[in-house]
Amino acid sequence: MKSILEKSYEININNSSEIIQFYEDNKLYFDNYDKITDIEGIEKIILIKQKYCEAIVSKNHFADATTVLTHIFVLLDKLKGNSEEYESYYERALFFDGVILGRKKKYKESNEKFKQLILLDPKNENYQNWIETNKECIVGKKLNNIFYIALPILAFIMVSKEKFVGENYLIFEISLWIMMIGLIIYQQYVMKFIREKRKKRTNS
Repeated sequence: MKSILEKSYEININNSSEIIQFYEDNKLYFDNYDKITDIEGIEKIILIKQKYCEAIVSKNHFADATTVLTHIFVLLDKLKGNSEEYESYYERALFFDGVILGRKKKYKESNEKFKQLILLDPKNENYQNWIETNKECIVGKKLNNIFYIALPILAFIMVSKEKFVGENYLIFEISLWIMMIGLIIYQQYVMKFIREKRKKRTNS
């Protein structure tokens, strides 16, 4: 009778539907990954888990993908210094870690992963694009938070006028409008700068 690892050679692990079906049909086995001790077996398990992770990330199953990545990093610790596949498997796992964090809108944490990836492969444009896209989102998120605070204050001043704010309500109102317009201009400038930088690299 063929083992599960032997059966894995019979499927197309690059086919999302096949790898998801195979992994989930044998989930109990793959969840007990820590029982695999031989290097060749660990390599195969990591490859299957990475392909499965890639497939479910494309379906936005981020919680499940994060769990699988945790398994992968544990297995990678066993592989370190014992396999020629370690570096490529580690880089791939780190990439999906960054992707998942970015998709979950954890942009700073995502960029920490991609900065590590840039150290591994400084010329990788995909990693650079992810860093810049995350920066764009970080700026947008910060400015949006300021707007969420400023808008209610502005609305309150406009409605209450001098009744609650005092005689200088107009100064506060104008100042808030100037600040908000300035933030919009700044946001557009930063976004444009990041996009042009990315476009130049793509066209070079």
